[in-house]
Amino acid sequence: MRFVTSSLQTIFTLPAYNPRRARLFALTVGIMVFLWLGIEDNSVFPAAVMSLLSTVTMLALWLSRKLGGKTLSARRLLSGAALVGALGGLGTSAAGAALMLFKNGVHSHAYPDYPLGLIVEILQRAPLWALAGSLTGLGLALAVWALRNTSGTSQ
Repeated sequence: MRFVTSSLQTIFTLPAYNPRRARLFALTVGIMVFLWLGIEDNSVFPAAVMSLLSTVTMLALWLSRKLGGKTLSARRLLSGAALVGALGGLGTSAAGAALMLFKNGVHSHAYPDYPLGLIVEILQRAPLWALAGSLTGLGLALAVWALRNTSGTSQ
Protein backbone atom coordinates (compact mmCIF):
# COMPACT_ATOMS: atom_id res chain seq x y z
CA MET A 1 0.00 0.00 0.00
CA ARG A 2 1.18 3.46 -0.82
CA PHE A 3 0.13 6.42 1.32
CA VAL A 4 -0.09 10.08 0.33
CA THR A 5 -0.71 12.52 3.16
CA SER A 6 -2.63 15.70 2.50
CA SER A 7 -3.80 18.34 4.91
CA LEU A 8 -7.35 16.99 5.03
CA GLN A 9 -7.02 13.21 4.87
CA THR A 10 -4.75 10.31 4.15
CA ILE A 11 -5.15 8.63 0.78
CA PHE A 12 -4.36 4.93 0.26
CA THR A 13 -3.35 3.37 -3.05
CA LEU A 14 -4.04 -0.35 -3.20
CA PRO A 15 -1.57 -2.65 -4.96
CA ALA A 16 -2.26 -3.32 -8.64
CA TYR A 17 -3.54 -6.69 -9.83
CA ASN A 18 -0.77 -9.13 -10.73
CA PRO A 19 -2.17 -12.17 -12.60
CA ARG A 20 0.95 -14.29 -12.10
CA ARG A 21 0.98 -13.73 -8.34
CA ALA A 22 -2.77 -14.35 -8.17
CA ARG A 23 -2.47 -17.70 -9.97
CA LEU A 24 0.42 -18.78 -7.77
CA PHE A 25 -1.47 -17.84 -4.60
CA ALA A 26 -4.65 -19.66 -5.70
CA LEU A 27 -2.69 -22.71 -6.83
CA THR A 28 -0.83 -22.91 -3.50
CA VAL A 29 -4.06 -22.78 -1.49
CA GLY A 30 -5.70 -25.30 -3.83
CA ILE A 31 -2.83 -27.75 -3.33
CA MET A 32 -3.03 -27.30 0.44
CA VAL A 33 -6.78 -28.05 0.42
CA PHE A 34 -6.24 -31.03 -1.88
CA LEU A 35 -3.62 -32.48 0.47
CA TRP A 36 -5.85 -31.87 3.49
CA LEU A 37 -8.71 -33.76 1.84
CA GLY A 38 -6.60 -36.92 1.72
CA ILE A 39 -5.73 -36.92 5.42
CA GLU A 40 -7.84 -39.07 7.72
CA ASP A 41 -8.77 -36.77 10.59
CA ASN A 42 -11.90 -35.31 12.10
CA SER A 43 -10.49 -32.25 13.82
CA VAL A 44 -12.30 -28.97 13.21
CA PHE A 45 -9.17 -26.79 13.38
CA PRO A 46 -7.62 -27.88 10.04
CA ALA A 47 -11.01 -27.51 8.35
CA ALA A 48 -11.34 -23.98 9.75
CA VAL A 49 -7.83 -23.07 8.60
CA MET A 50 -8.45 -24.43 5.08
CA SER A 51 -11.75 -22.57 4.84
CA LEU A 52 -10.09 -19.36 6.06
CA LEU A 53 -7.29 -19.72 3.50
CA SER A 54 -9.82 -20.38 0.73
CA THR A 55 -11.95 -17.39 1.68
CA VAL A 56 -8.99 -15.03 2.02
CA THR A 57 -7.74 -16.18 -1.37
CA MET A 58 -11.09 -15.56 -3.06
CA LEU A 59 -11.50 -12.14 -1.41
CA ALA A 60 -7.94 -11.08 -2.21
CA LEU A 61 -8.30 -12.06 -5.86
CA TRP A 62 -11.67 -10.36 -6.16
CA LEU A 63 -10.48 -7.18 -4.46
CA SER A 64 -7.25 -6.95 -6.41
CA ARG A 65 -9.16 -7.31 -9.67
CA LYS A 66 -11.83 -4.75 -8.78
CA LEU A 67 -9.82 -2.20 -6.79
CA GLY A 68 -6.18 -2.89 -7.65
CA GLY A 69 -4.27 0.32 -8.36
CA LYS A 70 -7.12 2.57 -7.18
CA THR A 71 -6.78 5.25 -4.56
CA LEU A 72 -9.08 5.29 -1.52
CA SER A 73 -9.60 7.81 1.24
CA ALA A 74 -8.93 6.72 4.80
CA ARG A 75 -12.64 6.69 5.55
CA ARG A 76 -13.41 4.41 2.62
CA LEU A 77 -10.50 2.16 3.46
CA LEU A 78 -11.67 1.70 7.05
CA SER A 79 -15.30 1.07 6.17
CA GLY A 80 -14.26 -1.18 3.28
CA ALA A 81 -11.93 -3.18 5.52
CA ALA A 82 -14.76 -3.76 8.00
CA LEU A 83 -17.13 -4.84 5.21
CA VAL A 84 -14.58 -7.13 3.56
CA GLY A 85 -13.78 -8.61 6.96
CA ALA A 86 -17.46 -9.36 7.55
CA LEU A 87 -17.68 -11.01 4.12
CA GLY A 88 -14.57 -13.00 4.99
CA GLY A 89 -16.15 -14.21 8.23
CA LEU A 90 -19.35 -15.28 6.50
CA GLY A 91 -17.39 -16.88 3.69
CA THR A 92 -15.17 -18.78 6.11
CA SER A 93 -18.19 -20.28 7.83
CA ALA A 94 -19.81 -21.28 4.53
CA ALA A 95 -16.55 -22.60 3.08
CA GLY A 96 -15.88 -24.57 6.27
CA ALA A 97 -19.25 -26.26 6.07
CA ALA A 98 -18.79 -26.96 2.37
CA LEU A 99 -15.30 -28.39 2.82
CA MET A 100 -16.45 -30.61 5.70
CA LEU A 101 -19.38 -31.88 3.63
CA PHE A 102 -17.12 -32.46 0.63
CA LYS A 103 -14.58 -34.36 2.74
CA ASN A 104 -17.38 -36.53 4.12
CA GLY A 105 -18.40 -37.35 0.56
CA VAL A 106 -14.86 -38.07 -0.59
CA HIS A 107 -14.08 -40.42 2.29
CA SER A 108 -17.59 -41.95 2.47
CA HIS A 109 -17.17 -43.85 5.73
CA ALA A 110 -20.02 -45.49 7.58
CA TYR A 111 -19.40 -42.85 10.26
CA PRO A 112 -18.57 -39.48 8.66
CA ASP A 113 -15.52 -37.48 9.69
CA TYR A 114 -17.77 -34.49 10.36
CA PRO A 115 -21.32 -35.25 11.58
CA LEU A 116 -24.20 -33.19 10.21
CA GLY A 117 -24.72 -31.57 13.63
CA LEU A 118 -21.17 -30.20 13.58
CA ILE A 119 -21.63 -28.77 10.10
CA VAL A 120 -24.90 -27.10 11.16
CA GLU A 121 -23.17 -25.64 14.23
CA ILE A 122 -20.47 -24.13 12.00
CA LEU A 123 -23.19 -22.46 9.93
CA GLN A 124 -24.97 -21.24 13.07
CA ARG A 125 -21.79 -19.43 14.10
CA ALA A 126 -21.66 -17.45 10.85
CA PRO A 127 -22.82 -14.16 12.45
CA LEU A 128 -20.06 -14.40 15.06
CA TRP A 129 -17.50 -15.18 12.36
CA ALA A 130 -18.74 -12.13 10.43
CA LEU A 131 -18.35 -9.93 13.52
CA ALA A 132 -14.88 -11.31 14.18
CA GLY A 133 -13.90 -10.78 10.55
CA SER A 134 -15.23 -7.24 10.55
CA LEU A 135 -13.32 -6.32 13.69
CA THR A 136 -10.18 -8.00 12.35
CA GLY A 137 -10.39 -6.10 9.06
CA LEU A 138 -10.99 -2.82 10.85
CA GLY A 139 -8.14 -3.50 13.28
CA LEU A 140 -5.70 -4.35 10.49
CA ALA A 141 -6.64 -1.22 8.55
CA LEU A 142 -6.23 0.96 11.64
CA ALA A 143 -2.89 -0.65 12.47
CA VAL A 144 -1.51 -0.10 8.98
CA TRP A 145 -2.81 3.46 8.94
CA ALA A 146 -1.31 4.23 12.36
CA LEU A 147 2.06 2.67 11.53
CA ARG A 148 2.32 4.59 8.28
CA ASN A 149 1.26 7.90 9.82
CA THR A 150 3.59 7.68 12.84
CA SER A 151 6.64 6.59 10.84
CA GLY A 152 6.57 9.86 8.93
CA THR A 153 7.23 8.13 5.62
CA SER A 154 5.07 8.79 2.66
CA GLN A 155 5.93 6.27 -0.03
